[in-house]
Amino acid sequence: MQLEDSPPEAPRITTSPPLRLTRKALPPLTVRAFGSSVALHVTSDISLRDDSYWRLQSIYEPALSAQTLNFRGNALDIGAGFGCFTIPFARANRGWTVWAFEPEPEAFAALCMNIRAQKLTNVVAINAAVTGKISGIAPGAIAAALHGIESTGPDDSASMVRLTKLLPRQRFRRHIEMRGVIEFGPVTSTEFEAYDFPCVPAEALNALQPSFLKLTAPFSEADVLAGLADAPLDHIIGESWTHIPAALVYGRTAGERATWIPRAGDPLLRLRRSSGPSCHRPGLDIVVALHNSRDWIKDCVTSLLADANPETRVLVVDDGSTDGSGEIVAQAFGAESRVVILTKENGGCASARNFGRMHSDASHIAFVDADDMAGPGLFTGLLDLARHTGAELVQGGFDLLIEADSGAPQTREASYEGQLPEIIHAQRHPFGDRTCLLVPSWLLTQGQPSIWRRVYRRDFLDNKAIWFPEHIRAFDDQIFQLLCMQNVHDVPMLDGVHYLYRQHPKQDIRQGDERNFYSLEMYRLVIKRGITDGWNDFRPTLSSFVRTINWAWANLRSDLRPPFVRGAAELWAYARKSLPPSGFDGLSDDQFDPPDFAFLARAATEKLRDLDGSFVAVYLDSIDMHPSMLHLSGRQEPCT
Repeated sequence: MQLEDSPPEAPRITTSPPLRLTRKALPPLTVRAFGSSVALHVTSDISLRDDSYWRLQSIYEPALSAQTLNFRGNALDIGAGFGCFTIPFARANRGWTVWAFEPEPEAFAALCMNIRAQKLTNVVAINAAVTGKISGIAPGAIAAALHGIESTGPDDSASMVRLTKLLPRQRFRRHIEMRGVIEFGPVTSTEFEAYDFPCVPAEALNALQPSFLKLTAPFSEADVLAGLADAPLDHIIGESWTHIPAALVYGRTAGERATWIPRAGDPLLRLRRSSGPSCHRPGLDIVVALHNSRDWIKDCVTSLLADANPETRVLVVDDGSTDGSGEIVAQAFGAESRVVILTKENGGCASARNFGRMHSDASHIAFVDADDMAGPGLFTGLLDLARHTGAELVQGGFDLLIEADSGAPQTREASYEGQLPEIIHAQRHPFGDRTCLLVPSWLLTQGQPSIWRRVYRRDFLDNKAIWFPEHIRAFDDQIFQLLCMQNVHDVPMLDGVHYLYRQHPKQDIRQGDERNFYSLEMYRLVIKRGITDGWNDFRPTLSSFVRTINWAWANLRSDLRPPFVRGAAELWAYARKSLPPSGFDGLSDDQFDPPDFAFLARAATEKLRDLDGSFVAVYLDSIDMHPSMLHLSGRQEPCT
């Protein structure tokens, strides 16, 4: 923040003539902000007084304390009230011109009194609301009138009169008792009355070239920001009562638009954008790992482009396909600017995902399987949710696309809510035309690994060093899921959007072969990582291990079950030797489905009896945990 300095040599702008207060006002309020204190005249509305000062202390001043302002500029204070923000901001930033818009006559009168009492020459007060587009009104004439005030000053009464005559009136609702509560829209309850106020369309304010916006415009916030799309706004602060699409402060807009706008009454949602240099462009890159998926890849990419979101790119990584999949993508989407085709030698799905991530420059990233599809609004909605929550990752639901062996038409089957009944009655938060909720990470840890219906914050993955293990050629998403969930608390989930997860005969999860042994290696790596990073709670990971072993056991070929159970039992014994007992609360050998698991686990534990109870046990390994070593040992046929 710029500290208070000496005023300019010559007055630049003064206020319009003051109005008389229509009711007896409350005593002056001493406001402390931006390095000084000032006594302000207030209205007779206690709620306006208290709410205005609360926003100043809880929203505006903390948000600006993290920002650096230029020495000069034009600032818009929309919904200025009696000047609780305008006055201390204008005092602390004498080089700025503050345009303060307030429609309510009593609040506007107090605002004018405060401007004159403080002898501020860098504030223009306009007795009007600011809204979105107004039908039949050309903003150009209003913009010209504002320019006239800017150049001549409102002491030229002709300039102010010209503006006043141009302003149309629109219908608002005003609270009968709390007169400072003014909302855009029709009367919806007996607590409100209809009232017409003069209005300035936000589009006209672009002519002022404002670089700062303080926004208090209940139920018209999105319209105001849409009207200011061409304004070079570097800083936006305020509060919202409705959903503001994040694209209004991201995407193709002018200025840096460092933004902090919390949702009134909902601490989960805060539209935010940081300022300053960044190596990541604002947006989302969706990495599609492609290998021999010619039957599905075109539908996959088409579904990802369906939202027509300019902030989203699709990075298709052709991982050495031999069936012409890459050529299909090039032919169908070669002219599409939002599709990037990358090619590499075959290295497995994990290497393709990592390859795409390394070629991404976006602030957010997602991973999609080439045989799947995205439902309408999925990734656009998730990017929006990520920006409002600041969460490390966000997710949607998923449905299954069932494809039969016989070639029968695929069917769609709802899946997610049935797997996590705990979320059905969870608290919902309004989010645009949908709702969102928080899902505990421990619950997701124990569920099915599903990296593909999520949007991740790129800096989170980088800072936590979460990558796909390239030496693992199947189920590599399992370790990625476990590491992500261990490093977050809750995951915001958007209702009403779905990833379409295709079930078909060629999937890894349907083969029941040696690829299931990769799960053992992944859990061993996760436990080692947890010890290195100092996790204090291993129970979600160990509970997930129980579920994974039981699932794999049910799907394995009978000849693979003995070595698989031996490897799982050994790893369980290593974990018991290495980890604190609290991680095993509520878990026992009897929860594993293989009938000889408990016996094998006890045998493995006996082998470790003389080993010190240290973390070294988890570094022990076994042939039965690796499909490639299993083959080299001559116990099994190679995994294809």
